[in-house]
Amino acid sequence: MTDGTILALGEALVEFMPPHTDTSMRGAQNWQRYAGGGPATYAAAVMRCGGKSSLLTRVGVDPLSDFMIGSLLAEGVDVTAIQHIEGRQIGLCFHECIKGQSRLIFHRHDSAATTMTPEDIDLQKLSTAAALHVPGTTLQISPSASDTCMAAISAARTAGVPVSFDPNIRSIHRPGQPLDEALTTTLGAFEEALATADVVTPTLEEALAITGKGDATSAARELRSMGPGFVVITLAAEGCLILTQADVHPVYCPGYEVDVVEPTGAGDCHAAATMVGFLSGWDPARIGAFANAAGAIAVTAMGHFGQALPTLERMQGLIDAGASSAPPRQPLGL
Repeated sequence: MTDGTILALGEALVEFMPPHTDTSMRGAQNWQRYAGGGPATYAAAVMRCGGKSSLLTRVGVDPLSDFMIGSLLAEGVDVTAIQHIEGRQIGLCFHECIKGQSRLIFHRHDSAATTMTPEDIDLQKLSTAAALHVPGTTLQISPSASDTCMAAISAARTAGVPVSFDPNIRSIHRPGQPLDEALTTTLGAFEEALATADVVTPTLEEALAITGKGDATSAARELRSMGPGFVVITLAAEGCLILTQADVHPVYCPGYEVDVVEPTGAGDCHAAATMVGFLSGWDPARIGAFANAAGAIAVTAMGHFGQALPTLERMQGLIDAGASSAPPRQPLGL
């Protein structure tokens, strides 16, 4: 891997969950506090996967923001691009997981991260970065945050810095709202991000919604035609499908069997491991095995940081034990 730092752009959140799964928010008497937010989790996972990372965001001047910064520092994430904004607070997320299904309630209206502007971008830091990671959530938390994303992507392209884009539509659409309808709210920004990204990492559901295709292979080919040369479609427990610029046919990388405790954060860890492998010049099969192991570990514990973050030792243990031999149930179109 290159010696540069992967720069993640977007919000950090403090998350509150009942101390045990299958305890509802309504019924909880006690709550456990976790550091979270997709870009923050991504940055922490990069460090765990052997890379270096920095987070660009805004937080408040409040104890929960201090908790978030401390959590990032504990993982070795560079926090020098994080601004503390007077009169604003860090965004919050309340979260329950009932029978494996997560429900999240966000309190991010007018949070510090929603006030990000293109002027927050350190062009020197960006121009020397190994890569830039932008999640779709940051495009949708506020117009100024969206402008910041697009300015960062443009600056990265100018500097020749690879761009990773995770659509993450599922995290922002309203309950019951079709993903393709949620996508139209920021369609222009999504199309530009997809067209300029080097690596994209949607879920299968997102890939089908974006492309209108009926299976993973067709969706991967359509996504690649939009611009990105390295397409990774995640298939939850069943692994991922990777299609590169040089390949006619995608590579299917099976997942690993683990005991699922709480599923959120897996996509961020998978995307982080993907970029570490991509920058290291690995072949798709090796990247897929590495990323699938990172995503699998993320679902084995509560929260996003701590035990839910992968380690190289645990990832290698899964890889050595071997992937699941069960055939995929997803519409792959192979």
